[in-house]
Amino acid sequence: MNKIPWVVVTGLDGSGKTTLVNQLEKLFQEQGIRVLKSRSPHDEYLVKTLLNISGDGQPMKDRYTDRLIFALDNRILGTRIRHWQASGEYDVILSQRGFFDSFVHGAVQGYTYQQIAELNGIYDLPVCDIMIHLCADSDIAFSRIKDDDDADKFETPAYMRRQEEETRRGYQRLISKDPELDAFFDAINFFIDTTQLSCDETFELAKKRLEPLMPKP
Repeated sequence: MNKIPWVVVTGLDGSGKTTLVNQLEKLFQEQGIRVLKSRSPHDEYLVKTLLNISGDGQPMKDRYTDRLIFALDNRILGTRIRHWQASGEYDVILSQRGFFDSFVHGAVQGYTYQQIAELNGIYDLPVCDIMIHLCADSDIAFSRIKDDDDADKFETPAYMRRQEEETRRGYQRLISKDPELDAFFDAINFFIDTTQLSCDETFELAKKRLEPLMPKP
């Protein structure tokens, strides 16, 4: 592991990532662990303004511009992760989404893992230590977020069905050691299907897996 572990909660929209990250942040703070919470996409201008301009807000209309925007955002986040790890101010970095999400969404938009790896310069980016992969039935996931005022152009039933497929497929390819995902081989990966789970049940499962891996305050 890195001296300062980087924990990423990745997965399907509506699977509970935001809630789990907030619960883990509170847990770490209660344990006296200095935690920095981050998220990907990272730069609000890129993902709030430019992403909605791309393809006139349609998720499949200008896929290449979307992938360029996310690649740029990943490069910026990678620089910041290195800075935070070197600062000595934190014990854990906790992120909602990470670089693996670009592989999942890239696959939904018709790109290969190799193309996404090259576009992002994935081998130049920092490597996370733990990835918690969340997924759920896409219809149930959509029902959880359909009234979200901050919904982006990817949060539609049709897109999320494909995102669920690629989330599950991506995790299976990762744990099967698909060489196109070798940038993530050093991470500890585990999967939680939240379809039938409450937020607290999801948290308890994640907590159980994380406890032996976290630094002591």
